[in-house]
Amino acid sequence: MPDCGYTCRPLKMDDAERCAEISTAGAACAGADEQFQSQDLLTEWTEPGFCLGESSLGIVNGSGRMIGYAVFFAIEDPPVRPWFNWGVDPDKRCGISGDLLAWAKDMGMQVIPRCPQEARVSLWSGAYHGYRADEDALRAAGFTVKRVWHEMRIDMKERPAPIDLPPGFVLRPYRHEEDLPLLVDLVRDAFSDHYGHIEQSFDRDLERFRHWLEGSAYFETDRVMLAMDEATGAVAGSVLPMTQHFRRPGLGYIDTVGVRKAYRRRGLASAMLRRSFADYWDRGIKSVCLEVDGDSLTNAVALYERVGMHVHSSFDSYELLLRDGVELAKVAME
Repeated sequence: MPDCGYTCRPLKMDDAERCAEISTAGAACAGADEQFQSQDLLTEWTEPGFCLGESSLGIVNGSGRMIGYAVFFAIEDPPVRPWFNWGVDPDKRCGISGDLLAWAKDMGMQVIPRCPQEARVSLWSGAYHGYRADEDALRAAGFTVKRVWHEMRIDMKERPAPIDLPPGFVLRPYRHEEDLPLLVDLVRDAFSDHYGHIEQSFDRDLERFRHWLEGSAYFETDRVMLAMDEATGAVAGSVLPMTQHFRRPGLGYIDTVGVRKAYRRRGLASAMLRRSFADYWDRGIKSVCLEVDGDSLTNAVALYERVGMHVHSSFDSYELLLRDGVELAKVAME
């Protein structure tokens, strides 16, 4: 810890507002128009299997004001890719970034005994693309860029004309209690070949999905689209739009786009996205975004470009190797 009169302690739930302020200030310095919300942090901090008091660090100055924080997550089983969120008051860096990253590395080393003996274990975090303060700190701590994520956006000048679903498919209303397990099963299949995927139990995924949806102020059941195979009654695809972006009021946000592997390349995703864009237009929202892996193994970037979206900004994922070994996460198409 630098000799600046600062102290460290675990975070508490009532620190969420200050942590949101720190992250918002960092986003502004990076040129990102994001307003972090304390409620979203609280939803993250209360995720099943996570303990804030055991997995967080706050740095406080002499007057008791928090100036930096980190939150460490190792809730997958096995936790071969733990990750952490962090933020530093841009006006109060004073070597704090390096201390937070050293703490996160130590936390990462502590999960190695929970992983299979042969497994490769690495620690992950991120930084806004081009935000030198965070980029330099991560690189100085030994992290390297492994993945670039894009926010893709469509800025509509007119209402998009919906396109028909492929023959044999229909949309039906989403009924949350009844359909949530079907939605989770679909997402598990659709995302099983995404980079970094580590399969979890169905019950675990269901619990987490329920927590995130029901804890969000921006989830409305009537916006969820389920595409059904008329012949079998199976859920073939889904789009999950939120009422707005969780850090940008007035901007539409699509949380999830998923199509089962058996139903890909038939135009389902494009048709559902165009209908979702039209619905946002009807509700007075003209710009809509989503997030995507820039090197998606399923070539998702090309799909979103075909429906009129473009790259608006980027966010880099950084990795620090903790122990070499057999990679258990999905990193390539078979």
